[in-house]
Amino acid sequence: MIKYASCAFFLALAGCGDSNTNVEKPSIRFELDAPVENAFSGSSVQFQKDCMVGLCMYKYSLTFSEPLRADLEMVSDAGSLKFDDVVSTKLTTFESDTVTSANVTLGGVKPDAEHTEAMMYHAQLLDTLRAEGWRRFILQDEARIPGTEAQKFKLYYVLDKPVGTGPWNDPELRLTQEAWLSKRTLSNWYLQKDGVYLVLRVLRWDSESVPEKKASYLFTLEFESESEFYKDYFEGDDREHWSTLLSAELKRMAQERAQTEARLKKMGIAIDEDYQDPPIKALE
Repeated sequence: MIKYASCAFFLALAGCGDSNTNVEKPSIRFELDAPVENAFSGSSVQFQKDCMVGLCMYKYSLTFSEPLRADLEMVSDAGSLKFDDVVSTKLTTFESDTVTSANVTLGGVKPDAEHTEAMMYHAQLLDTLRAEGWRRFILQDEARIPGTEAQKFKLYYVLDKPVGTGPWNDPELRLTQEAWLSKRTLSNWYLQKDGVYLVLRVLRWDSESVPEKKASYLFTLEFESESEFYKDYFEGDDREHWSTLLSAELKRMAQERAQTEARLKKMGIAIDEDYQDPPIKALE
């Protein structure tokens, strides 16, 4: 289910795609689940089109080595979300002209930055998203463990089973530097709002000379429509029939969650009973 950033880390630091030397700040505006032409008419930049077997990607990028950053507005059923330090944007369509996903790379912090700078940027980003109504998303077959219980678990495992949305990636959790550095070089935070799903990814490359103090970071946001997100619950031809198959799959996942949570409660682990799975419009 994990989809990685569109450019290799070091390429991104040097500059992924075309640079832009215009003095005027570029502006990008796109709508999720809407025609890609809306992005063309609503943006001051030109996108590069790359298509293969029905899959089309529309890309725009600046270079990290220059101070210029783009303004971006993402519009969807979840409302409007704005950023002012965007380095690159990739919009994706499949066998249609409708944008079903978007990958946005943020300026983040300077290369070889102090870990504390990156942690502050990350915390501010999560604060912004939460203030805009974005909330934690937990995969339906994984236990609803709050971040306050994170220290009771080995990273990325619950009851010896690897999980993707565990307590250590609760957006409400404020990480210590020790916890921050103990995370994988690629870490993901899952959020959702009104049928739109978002994965905040942080890629870290520790400094060779002072890894305990500095690293280079890449911050990306991946937005997916409801249909695109839940297609990833299936493989092959089943992907295109996701809406008819999803109810049975969610029932199976709910049973797995219930069994896991029952075991955890017996062990004295707190469960976030207030967390509710987001409604799925296709099933209403």
